[in-house]
Amino acid sequence: FLFQLKAEVPGSAEELRCLQVISRQQEGSSLEELISNQSCLKLANAIKAYVATGWVSPCSLASRPRVPSPTEARRSSLNASEGQLLPRTTGKPSAHLTLRTQSLAQDRNSKPFGNLSQSCRHAIARWEDSTIHSHLQNITYQDGRLRVNQAGKYYVYSQIYFRYPSSGTSASASVPQLVQCINWKTSYSQPILLLKGVGTKCWAPEADYGLHALYQGGLFELKAGDELFVSVSSLAIDHNDAAASYFGAFWLDL
Repeated sequence: FLFQLKAEVPGSAEELRCLQVISRQQEGSSLEELISNQSCLKLANAIKAYVATGWVSPCSLASRPRVPSPTEARRSSLNASEGQLLPRTTGKPSAHLTLRTQSLAQDRNSKPFGNLSQSCRHAIARWEDSTIHSHLQNITYQDGRLRVNQAGKYYVYSQIYFRYPSSGTSASASVPQLVQCINWKTSYSQPILLLKGVGTKCWAPEADYGLHALYQGGLFELKAGDELFVSVSSLAIDHNDAAASYFGAFWLDL
């Protein structure tokens, strides 16, 4: 410490001689010689002035928490979130689900959804909610249903991409009726039909299958706890195109 002070604090030869006197002092010896030494008094004043200018002891620096550089902070943030998508817990409620790849038999049991219209008797129970094509934000999804957590006006929408196989050349086989419904489940025991889309398409008799997409959407006042789900007339749906069949809702500040 004395050698550091000698290098950093400029002084006269008398002050340097005081440093030499201090270095020769034995542990536990009297300080009378230092007190009576004018050179040491000058050095003491110089040390006080040096401390007053903002000198910080190495001990206090060691105990002070280190502030990471911007590069280190950015690297730490990337490492913390690498390989995972952090859940969104803020922002306006919104959801966009895409149809999950599955066998058609998985959606044949619609009893848990209540009594549905005969023309829309097949509820779709499996949607993707965490892929590159889908997301959830302040809306809950479970077993085919979207559950509203915040009351307000919501735009609700759905599109189903039917892939209807041909079973013959008769007129009835070539003109299927395609129906898609969006249902609203409240505190009542049975679901309420919100939207219904219908399509009747004629395809060439020689075609192996026909394709048709039904889209519908509307604005509705929903309460916290309300649930939404989609049902269809036929499970002849293209499950392999995530961009073709979807279901969602988002809150509007109106």
